[in-house]
Amino acid sequence: MNELHSSRGGWYDLPTGEHKGFWPAGRWMTDDGCVRSIGGEMTMDLLQAIDVRRSRRKYLPTPLPEATVAALLDLIAQLDAKENTRMELVTDNGAAFEGLRRSYGMFTGVRNYVGLIADRRDPLSFEKLGYNGEIVNLTAVTLGLSTCVVGGSFSRDACPFALSEDETVACVIVIGEADDKPSVKESLVRGAMHRRSKTMEQMTDAAQPWPDWFRDGLAAVQKAPSAVNRQPVTFSLIGGGVATATTPASDDPLMPVDLGIAKLHFALGAGGGIWQWGSGGAFSR
Repeated sequence: MNELHSSRGGWYDLPTGEHKGFWPAGRWMTDDGCVRSIGGEMTMDLLQAIDVRRSRRKYLPTPLPEATVAALLDLIAQLDAKENTRMELVTDNGAAFEGLRRSYGMFTGVRNYVGLIADRRDPLSFEKLGYNGEIVNLTAVTLGLSTCVVGGSFSRDACPFALSEDETVACVIVIGEADDKPSVKESLVRGAMHRRSKTMEQMTDAAQPWPDWFRDGLAAVQKAPSAVNRQPVTFSLIGGGVATATTPASDDPLMPVDLGIAKLHFALGAGGGIWQWGSGGAFSR
């Protein structure tokens, strides 16, 4: 049985209580779930990053700081090692987003992104990438970066990855510095997405009243990005501190990516717990 152990901001091996240290180099988590730099400066935790994060599509040509690159590479290496996923950080290379034809004019100035590379032989690969990729996404927010999860508006062929015949680029997470004020096009897209966002009642088949942890989990999922722009996950309440997450039957390979993203947000909002992999997998506190 595959299990995901999540706290407010880090990973734990619950049977032993050992903190696995899935934080960028030079940063450590305090008992209150916040992250401090080695110098002691308080930064946000991943739950707070959920509230701060906004999908951005127009980026400035500012290079990523070396310390930020090192921190992300360290985090990616640790996450990949834990769940046998493959994520790769691309810097100063915007070929996958260049030209109106490739990005439909939705993205400008993209130079940096994280590729989520799925193994078609592993039926859980896409979900694992969604979960781990969202840890990287939210961590990038804690590092002061703007981000966007992109499932289709880029050229997979132009990504600089050496792929085996069993691998495919599931999606990418754009990262970088964005203008403080969103562009008109970004504002229009955000408004359209907000109108399509589901209510908490639409995300669950559980009758109210809900326990606080379940409600808080749903609230965090409401703010999650979606690779398919549909919020397709339904949460059920089993009782006794147990919930499940299910996606509809679909041939869309990005559906499991959204399942992984939603599971992470739910775990963070609920205050931590254990997820089983797969559609219908159970969450226990």
